[in-house]
Amino acid sequence: MTTLRNQSFGASMRLPLLAANVGLCAGLVLSAIPAYGAARPNAAFLSVTAYGGTTMKGVFLQCPGATEGHPYGEAACAALDAVDGELDRLPSRPRRVCAARGSVTATMDGMWRNRAVGWQKTFSSVCDLYAQTGAIFRF
Repeated sequence: MTTLRNQSFGASMRLPLLAANVGLCAGLVLSAIPAYGAARPNAAFLSVTAYGGTTMKGVFLQCPGATEGHPYGEAACAALDAVDGELDRLPSRPRRVCAARGSVTATMDGMWRNRAVGWQKTFSSVCDLYAQTGAIFRF
């Protein structure tokens, strides 16, 4: 009888441990699944268009992640992050004398911190664009 009672005691103790392990595993799995609407990577298409509407160049930038298509991808991501994806909030920088002529238009379209961002601005020259936007449009 003693052996039988010990076996039934062991079985009754295994059930709460099993339930606790199942609960722990379920919690770990659920915490690993991103919630609906969770943060997505910040991503934008950046382009520079010459006077007359001809696109000179463009690049896709994803922060963090796909920055290798942009020669200054990490710096561009840091600058965009500092202004929360709002390029009008970039700090003004002193303009420098430049021999480049012809206006250019810079455009950014994408998602930043789960919201759509769009921005476009025309600059008097490529030098002015670089001076005002830093690494963001240096591609």
